[in-house]
Amino acid sequence: MERMKNLWPHPQQMQCHGTFPRPATVCLHGVGDAQFIQDLQRMHVQVSTRDEQAYPIRWTIDPSPTAAESYRLNMASDGAEIAAADSAGLAYGRQTLLNIISLWGPRGDWPAVTIVDWPAYRKRSFMVDLGRSVFPKAMLQRLVRVLARLKMNRLHLHLLDDELCGLRFDDLPFGHDNPYALSLSDLADLAAYAAPYHVEVVPEIESWGHVGSLVYHRPELRGGEGMYNGSSLLVGENAFKMIEQLVRQVVSAMPSGSTIHFGLDEAKWFLDPSMPKDYATVDMVRQYHRMLGELARQAGKTMQMQIWADHGGRPVPEELQDDIIIEPWQYWYRNRDAIDAAVAKYSHLPMKWMMSAGNGHVHGGGWQATRHWCQRAIDSDNCLGVNITHWADNDIAGHFLALFAGAYFAWNPQAPTEFTAVDDYEWFDLWATRIMEPWQNAFRDAYPDDLRRDAGPLVFNGHYCWGQDHLKPVAPTAPAAKTLRGHDFLNE
Repeated sequence: MERMKNLWPHPQQMQCHGTFPRPATVCLHGVGDAQFIQDLQRMHVQVSTRDEQAYPIRWTIDPSPTAAESYRLNMASDGAEIAAADSAGLAYGRQTLLNIISLWGPRGDWPAVTIVDWPAYRKRSFMVDLGRSVFPKAMLQRLVRVLARLKMNRLHLHLLDDELCGLRFDDLPFGHDNPYALSLSDLADLAAYAAPYHVEVVPEIESWGHVGSLVYHRPELRGGEGMYNGSSLLVGENAFKMIEQLVRQVVSAMPSGSTIHFGLDEAKWFLDPSMPKDYATVDMVRQYHRMLGELARQAGKTMQMQIWADHGGRPVPEELQDDIIIEPWQYWYRNRDAIDAAVAKYSHLPMKWMMSAGNGHVHGGGWQATRHWCQRAIDSDNCLGVNITHWADNDIAGHFLALFAGAYFAWNPQAPTEFTAVDDYEWFDLWATRIMEPWQNAFRDAYPDDLRRDAGPLVFNGHYCWGQDHLKPVAPTAPAAKTLRGHDFLNE
């Protein structure tokens, strides 16, 4: 049963009871799922809906007092059964069953196994950077399917930054100079597309720093440089009116219950002379929270606010600490002392928080930083989950291991396998890649060539990489930001 160690992510509890002959045909008992049937067929499993002699696969949803998204999978010689707490748990149970079948291949036996499984963290997120790179709608839909395969349940869209605006706003200039920007209807369609996959789309609107793509069109609202070149807003009522226009349109596109991320990190403070001299960042957080609440009420919706914690920690008004998700970040595994300090700090504050870990070639921590966050915060009652961030480019295929391995620890950071504790990253990369590549072959949504095709042209920090447009800007906002070499990634 050695190959059962390669289940990805690894279940919380698993008992193996030997093997039984692979059935010639399976019969599904329950509401049909076209994708599930197609997946079985791709794994050379014959599927019937009527053959009473075929191997039965049954599933039920039992909303008894069990953990959300949990499931129990039992495979035996006389059939397989999935009992799930909810529809998400059922989807994850099916995915585990498919993962088992893929590991055991088209010939030979199947394992007799009992699995009881649930996620360690409620929110398991992956972020893509539309403010510095391009992600066509087809690629984002593909990522939704990949995340569902990995039992991740959030797709965070960093919609704008100094270099690019990745969303075309109606009756405003923002995003219209970016040929790859999503429309508002694209955003709404993506949220609707993701829902059946149990993936929440989380749009982020930078509303203080990293706003070069906005103030390019509204230069009077530029307060000055950002922390890494780029631009910070001139904090005042005119800037708030602009941000309100953007948030209103995003709220209109998103379903009720969505989370809207406001950014609020890596900025410098430039206060409009018309503002009270004692107006502070904590007041700005309060004002944006009030803005979101009012816009949501006008639209007949409810919305959750989320913000970055910034380098030193973003102050949150005391009366709102239970109503705002704050997200400290640390992308480098070598800075694990800072991760430990953040876990200790936020675990003892009366607020909801999420961990933000790294990915992409501009941040070196990858899966190591994600694992460290997830293992350190496992006993933090107010930690909602983890966000694996992919900054600056759209080369998801080239950095897929960071997502693949990160998802492993987001689901179960204490799995009883070698991966849980190994310190040799070269060993980990070798063995995890040997598992990842067959997984990508089995679940073609994650196949590297398809990831590259749907991603469109390779773009880094708003500029094309390779090809006839190498180093040319995607939009005029990119060179204006003067950030291509301005971010000191090694010493942040």
